[in-house]
Amino acid sequence: STVVAAAAAAVPADMQRTRPFTPQRIYGMGFVAVVFGIILEVHLTFVFLVWGPKLPELDAVLVLFVYHIFFSNLMLSFYRCIMTDPGLVPPNWGFYMGDDTKRRRYCKMCNVWKPDRTHHCSICNRCILNMDHHCPWINNCVGFYNRKFFIQLLSYVYMSLIVVVIFSIEDVCVRFHNIVSDPKFPNLPTWKFFCLADVGVALFLSILLLCTLTNFIRFHIRLVMENYTTIENLEREEGAKSKFDIGRRRNWEQVFGQNAWLWWLPWHLPSSRPIGDGVRWRVHYTRVIDEDEELPADDDGNSQASRLLQGSQGSTARSGGSNLRGGS
Repeated sequence: STVVAAAAAAVPADMQRTRPFTPQRIYGMGFVAVVFGIILEVHLTFVFLVWGPKLPELDAVLVLFVYHIFFSNLMLSFYRCIMTDPGLVPPNWGFYMGDDTKRRRYCKMCNVWKPDRTHHCSICNRCILNMDHHCPWINNCVGFYNRKFFIQLLSYVYMSLIVVVIFSIEDVCVRFHNIVSDPKFPNLPTWKFFCLADVGVALFLSILLLCTLTNFIRFHIRLVMENYTTIENLEREEGAKSKFDIGRRRNWEQVFGQNAWLWWLPWHLPSSRPIGDGVRWRVHYTRVIDEDEELPADDDGNSQASRLLQGSQGSTARSGGSNLRGGS
């Protein structure tokens, strides 16, 4: 069973903010430009060379309609990944006794106390709440407030690529066959070779990205389900469970929000924003012996703390019974 180790406080408005453009952010936009260029190449080729000429046929309308649902969400989640601040340590957090009772970690670079799961990013030069990793392709850290958008970005890129690959293979084969079987080959207009090369490159990039992203997406979804970050996963022992693991459904809701109908939406609404504040976390039922040691639950779901408590209560009862008998 699970209990609330610390209640999740309401998130202040200034904590969910747009990431400011610093000189470091501007210099790092080169990677974003590369990603955007690849997306644009595949998108324009698929829409204007492969299926655009087939409009207004019904199959072309349906394919492009489904594709643009994924693509529009891809672009929105990409924008939100880049522009959403991943999470800033609240001002003066940790300087008050009521903030936390455990031993605190201090960041000498930022001069702030670091809550659980907070780490300092040397690239962003600041501490990030629930830091997962720094991603150069979005020129931002993946943290508490934009981890949802990062998973959505991976998912929508993957689904868009699946549509592109499935509905482009036939077009590439037909174009290649028409060029090779044309009596005028190889003295054909240059634009025909260019179109074939462009569609072929787009298809090759799509297949390559699909192969690359398959295990990457599985890895990050597994981390969300087990309530680990990439940084925490590097430090975990084999087979160990996270102390923040409160069940697969609740782990998922901590990132995507409570409303399952809005898990697809790359936007933070009251019912689709991450649960909590990125500072205080729900943990599996444990008893803290001291600031560094915890007693985990056993296989029956009973914690060692519970057994110790039951044992002390039994001893007290037996002691009370003996006193009663001695007094009678």
